[in-house]
Amino acid sequence: MNDPVPQPGTAQGPDTALDRVPEPRSPGDSAPAATSATGAPSRPSRDATPQAGPVRAAAPPAGPEREPHQLVFGDLHDYPVMAQALDNQWLPAGLAGARQHASAPARPPVEAVEAASAELRRSLVNSGTLVVNRAFLLNNEALYTNYLPSADPVERDAFVRLLNDRVLIPYLYTEREPAADFTWAHDRAVGHAWRRLVTEEAEPALVRFDWDDEANGEKAGQVGNFFSTHVSSLRRLRAPQLAQDLGIPEELARSMREGVLKDIYFWAGEQDNDRDITRNALYQRFITRPGTDPYENLLRDGDHIVPTKQLIDLLYSLGVPRAGGLIPVTPPDSPPRSTLQELRSDLRPRDDDPEAIGRLLRDLFADSLHRAVDGPNSYAGLSLADINRLRREEEWRAYVDALDAFVRGGFEDGRIPSPEEFSAGTSEVARRHARMLRTARATSGSGNGFARDIVSVLVIEAGGVALQVTSGEEVSLLAGSIQLLTAAAGALTIRLEFRDRGSKGRRGGLGHSLTLPTLRLGNLKRDWEAIRGAYGGPIVETGRLPGVPRQADQQCQPDQ
Repeated sequence: MNDPVPQPGTAQGPDTALDRVPEPRSPGDSAPAATSATGAPSRPSRDATPQAGPVRAAAPPAGPEREPHQLVFGDLHDYPVMAQALDNQWLPAGLAGARQHASAPARPPVEAVEAASAELRRSLVNSGTLVVNRAFLLNNEALYTNYLPSADPVERDAFVRLLNDRVLIPYLYTEREPAADFTWAHDRAVGHAWRRLVTEEAEPALVRFDWDDEANGEKAGQVGNFFSTHVSSLRRLRAPQLAQDLGIPEELARSMREGVLKDIYFWAGEQDNDRDITRNALYQRFITRPGTDPYENLLRDGDHIVPTKQLIDLLYSLGVPRAGGLIPVTPPDSPPRSTLQELRSDLRPRDDDPEAIGRLLRDLFADSLHRAVDGPNSYAGLSLADINRLRREEEWRAYVDALDAFVRGGFEDGRIPSPEEFSAGTSEVARRHARMLRTARATSGSGNGFARDIVSVLVIEAGGVALQVTSGEEVSLLAGSIQLLTAAAGALTIRLEFRDRGSKGRRGGLGHSLTLPTLRLGNLKRDWEAIRGAYGGPIVETGRLPGVPRQADQQCQPDQ
């Protein structure tokens, strides 16, 4: 089903308007607008100062059918990605539940905007090219706050440079120009600022599936069809893995299969087969609080609502990158791509299509790799100007080239890397990432958001006992835990973490952690006492476990 086109927004400024911008009319959410599908005159060329350092954006083949700024996905050669967190409907898992409260305001909380802003920075660091739906550039506060007239001048200039250097590339659905009329409601001040930006200050490259309108319409239609046909398959997800990936009890996962996911299955079967099912329609029927609009992010009551929204959003985020051959990246605070269980024999591509299976394996691996090397807020302290400087450094270039060579090159033409190639490739990416991280800290020029007090933390765990050694602090041990140990042997895990002392309880700045090879204790109680005795210093017993890192640990090879 296609959603009705909403009325334009008010003329209020983005900081005072109470009505948030609704969900963008991206693939599958609206019919192509007649005015945007017609040919438009070329934009006048303007001089743009190129960013120093290597820039890998490829120019399209010369020809009368396309202008130099008109790209197709095949022109993007510098590790191109799309980030789910830049969707204006994305909410971090820890904040989504609060949107069910009756007192929740009809706009995303400040914390959600900050989280999306951090994900913008993480995506810019971990990609060569970041493709963003044009609608999100006007609907997502984490994006449009960077180019409003009220933005910090240095940050605004840095955002313009990202556009001009083809680091940040808007994706157009059926439009032909970045300032084309908007077919969704928007804040007029934001719309005016965007039009001024792309007509007077920036000359961004633009990407579509095809610049022939008929061919583009066919490919864009496949995106909507993908979402429509795969919504029903959510009912078939196996409860144990679903529970693990969503972080919910298995009982709730089973209840979802027999409840809301079953209802979605039957509801989808009742829809018009000649029209795509839209995310807005699903939201309004199952997720959004009655009497509100999806863009307000106000959710119904029920334990199943947030995890069901997460599944819908994850599926929705795959449409464009899957059709365009880009790497889709999920944020660490949200379910991974593997949640959709696409490798199951009844859900994966046909066995006679090895290239499709290879692309699926590539994307699943890339998502896991991105989630492993960085955690939430890993680059929250970097300004956009910092990121522009970082992207000119050799260490950053070497890191992204290693990602591209392994993820895209290793899975090229449907091939699957050998175990030896996997080991060598992941080790190379980890090494390059660590060097890039050091360079990021050294090159940052931010005076307020990046002055980090990084401390090292050694966590030793075995049999439910955890000893935490933090530089500059007393050693802590879970109270009474050693007394509860039996004489059994058990695995000993040693984790080295780097934490930001000034992050007010959450991981921020540039976080990093390593898990050292697992050892085994012969007698847990006796050997724990030996570890305490070997330390020799005072140990404070507490009633809480040492904080588990929110980012996935990097596994340290024994020879490192």
